[in-house]
Amino acid sequence: MILVIKRLNQRWFCLPLRVRGTLIVSIPISCLFITLFALAWLKLHLIEDEAWVQHTQTVRLETKYLLNALLDADTGLRGYGLTRQNEFLRRYEQATRTIPDSLDTLENLVDDNPEQTLKIQAIRNQVKDILEIFEHKLTLQQDLTRIQGANDILVPIESLYNWLKQGQDDIVATRDAIERFADEEETLLIQRMQHRDRHQQLTFLFLILAAALATLASWSAIHLFYELEQELANRQQSLTETNERLESVCNQLQRFTANASHELRAPLAVVLSNTQIALMALNQVKDSPETVKERLEKVVKTTKQMSQLIGGLLFLARHEGLLAPEKCKPVNLSQLLLELAKDWTRHCRDKNLTFNSHMFNYNVSVEGDENLLRQAVTNLLSNAVRYTPPGGTIELCLLHRDSVLIQVKDSGIGIAEAALPHIFERFYCADLKRSKASGGFGLGLAIVEQIIQIHGGTIEVESQLGEGSLFTIALPII
Repeated sequence: MILVIKRLNQRWFCLPLRVRGTLIVSIPISCLFITLFALAWLKLHLIEDEAWVQHTQTVRLETKYLLNALLDADTGLRGYGLTRQNEFLRRYEQATRTIPDSLDTLENLVDDNPEQTLKIQAIRNQVKDILEIFEHKLTLQQDLTRIQGANDILVPIESLYNWLKQGQDDIVATRDAIERFADEEETLLIQRMQHRDRHQQLTFLFLILAAALATLASWSAIHLFYELEQELANRQQSLTETNERLESVCNQLQRFTANASHELRAPLAVVLSNTQIALMALNQVKDSPETVKERLEKVVKTTKQMSQLIGGLLFLARHEGLLAPEKCKPVNLSQLLLELAKDWTRHCRDKNLTFNSHMFNYNVSVEGDENLLRQAVTNLLSNAVRYTPPGGTIELCLLHRDSVLIQVKDSGIGIAEAALPHIFERFYCADLKRSKASGGFGLGLAIVEQIIQIHGGTIEVESQLGEGSLFTIALPII
């Protein structure tokens, strides 16, 4: 399951942004249409169920009307037979007019139910027979009245009993049939009401489910929109950072091109002029051999400086980025710095400088290229010696804290505070005249920074004019 979700997630992020945005918008819209369709379907069924319930209740009510009319006809006829009062006769006549209409109404109402239709037809036949008996009894009663000539003549008890008894069984049977018909409609009413109630419950449950789905769909759409917006923001930020890097690289390239052109043009001019003068001197043989020798030595010195400059430029170009994996090996910094301290002690002594080193007794190693790390520390020591007047002090320290620290400290001329943020830039020289006099091109510290960065470390500097400088390299320990 997790694998399927991951694959779907991968496919989702592979879709174009426009497609994903369209799909996100379609989520709530689809939920809305599905909800409306389902609600319409449930509403139609509820209306249909309610109509059936109302229809069944109408049948039940009409059945009661029929039964009451039949009872009214029986009661009216009996009352007329006993009392000879026209009021009972009018009640009977009204009931007999109501019964056929009620039967027709019931037959029309149950025409969709074959079983109930058959029962109504049977009831109609029974009612017809009863009404014929009623008419026959009424006719006999009226004939008897005409014969006797008076309405108040008492009827013999035996004749009255027989008259009342006549058709009683048929009336009871018809009433039972009507009641069974009514019971059947009652059963149908209960079933249809239960069906309606189930649809109402289903509608309620669907509304709850629709609300939950709508909430989930809304949350999903908002979440996906947030992710999409975050992705667009990340892309925008990445694009902005890329543009800034490109702009920075272009600016560096422009400065590099201008500085490199200037730095290369000057020694080339010196080489050209000194070579031309040396050739002219050889042709004219006016200058002494010592003069020609000085000219050629200057050419050699300038050529070496050019070679050094080109070597520095090639180094910066070749080691831009990360350190090659095959170059990463454990480097014993304690041993490396001890060797450097031994070499630079003699060199500082020749320059009338004091060199001090502070190391700990145990070995500490880092992952990297030993030659590059040696060059980084050598560049710092070379700068310290170059900008420290005779009689000064140079210190090389190795410290072990959260990371391994290499410190190079001098008591030289120091660096101005305004120049500190720029000293690691290529071809930057805080004091151009002093730098040229010492033979520097402003690439040494840029090379140091690049070496330390590709080893995953950092380099910091603290300096004040006239008091010296302190460079601190921090490298991660294996």
